Amino acid sequence: MDTTTRTGARWGKLTGSLGVAALGVGLLVVFPSLVGVSWSDIGTSLTAVPVIVLVGLFALWLTGLLLYMPVLMAAMPGLTARQALTLSLAGSSVSSLLPFGGPAGMGLGYAMTKSWGFRSDSFAAYTLTTNLWNVFGRFVMGITVLAVAAVFGAGLPSGLSSVMISASVLILFLVVAAFGVMRTERTALLAGRWAESLIARAAPTRKVPACSAWLVDSRAQLVATVRTGWGRMSIGVLVYLTLQAALLYACLAAVGAGASPNVVLIAFAIERLISLAPITPGAAGVAELGTVAALHSYGVDPLAAATGVLLYRTLMFAIEIPIGGAIALTWLGRARRTRLALAAEAEIQAALDAGGDLAVVAAADGVAA
Repeated sequence: MDTTTRTGARWGKLTGSLGVAALGVGLLVVFPSLVGVSWSDIGTSLTAVPVIVLVGLFALWLTGLLLYMPVLMAAMPGLTARQALTLSLAGSSVSSLLPFGGPAGMGLGYAMTKSWGFRSDSFAAYTLTTNLWNVFGRFVMGITVLAVAAVFGAGLPSGLSSVMISASVLILFLVVAAFGVMRTERTALLAGRWAESLIARAAPTRKVPACSAWLVDSRAQLVATVRTGWGRMSIGVLVYLTLQAALLYACLAAVGAGASPNVVLIAFAIERLISLAPITPGAAGVAELGTVAALHSYGVDPLAAATGVLLYRTLMFAIEIPIGGAIALTWLGRARRTRLALAAEAEIQAALDAGGDLAVVAAADGVAA
């Protein structure tokens, strides 16, 4: 692949990523009009919420996030709670904010874990298990809630079948792909060799990475992680989803929506299923519309539903961007200072080993300072 082709491919990906992000922003901009309210009405409703209530909602969100950390720690044995929180918030911020957000977030996570002494196969196992457990957890919870509601005669919103079918197809694809690659050591080896051949054809002038060896090592790490941590990860995801549902109920109660717990649980299940479809970053715009539509179908006032859902989505999605971004910038700054310090130490040691004079050593020591 020549330079022009590679440049065109990168620009194509960038354009597509920016287009998807613009779609999410556009949906959020027109969101009030689509549900029959205005931004000024939503603003008035939000300002009526007491500050102490907003603090309580933030505390509930933070509690859920902290109780989710054992999931990450079980997926990467040796990871501390502080490292898990840093990894989660920084990765979510980059993934949600930047073009190519997913790969960029994974790249930042890999750099962080590598600086903490973890191997690449540990990070690969961590990424696969956390994504599978999160996606599968949302799917199982959503489908279960809606199935139980249907059995007990709750009239489900129209158009729900397309959401359930889309989520089911996505889950099936992920499970089949992951199982097909990681089923045995041989399948991991074959998948790695296939990836190596694709890379060799796409970039013949570049060194082909050892994908097969990496996948085999990653599979071994994945099997060990799942064998020892599946229980903690499953309980952690269940607790996190429960607190997310409680947060949606609390947000709707804070704006006086008057929705019953059963209605909120159904709306939450729908929102979690919608969030599985990567239509926009974090399902921005799409999840809000679907959740408000579900609430309105049960008689919840559109203004209260829109305000409560936006408050919930702000805590669940938007607030992680500035907080995680600050954490990512802080870590990147520290990593840069560490690299400079190591380079200065190497320069000093080289001068000493070479028997350099005091002037050389002093100059290098000045760089270190």
